[in-house]
Amino acid sequence: MRALTRAPTISKRAVTEIRTAILTGNLPPGSPIHQEKLAAKLGVSREPVRKALVLLEQEGLVNIVGRSVIVAPVDDQFITEIYGFREVVEGYVAALVAARKDFDARRLRRILASGRKSVGSSSVDRLIELDQAFHNELYRASENRVVLEVMETQWNHIYRAMIADLSMDSFQKHSWDEHARIVDAILRRQVARARTLASAHIRAALTRKKARWNMRHLKS
Repeated sequence: MRALTRAPTISKRAVTEIRTAILTGNLPPGSPIHQEKLAAKLGVSREPVRKALVLLEQEGLVNIVGRSVIVAPVDDQFITEIYGFREVVEGYVAALVAARKDFDARRLRRILASGRKSVGSSSVDRLIELDQAFHNELYRASENRVVLEVMETQWNHIYRAMIADLSMDSFQKHSWDEHARIVDAILRRQVARARTLASAHIRAALTRKKARWNMRHLKS
């Protein structure tokens, strides 16, 4: 994390820096957060850090109990619920986009090309950024403001859930192959097929996560 300057924006930037550290795993799930050490690392007083942590608790990224603060664990059940919701939403969105006669697919094609090119990359952050860009472009193209607003609130949790999956090359390829099939159905204006493929894409992602969780439990 970088030292912060310019007081008017310090609190907002503290939120951004701490959030990024949590999402990327530099502050791992379940780890304690020492406000004094964190403030020193950021080069600020404790107050901006305290305010930042309160906001991050509202986002579900930290837990504050009394004077103790820890990075919120990745809750398997909560992730299951998010992906169950996404399975419905992503199918709905893909169908809406496939039904549009005026859909301009150029941005989606560019994201897809970048994603496939990045498969096998050591930059998991970049892959997640492209995955988010792919789905956000579909949300935007659906022209449904509720979908855009609701999904924006969930991406922090989705990001944390995706890190382990996209660290594995086989999952990277599966994911972008599935994206390519969704785009093909949309461009062919195959509404039912686009819905089915998009829902199956999210369902497959959750299945992979559950398999990894089961392996983790067996080892513990």
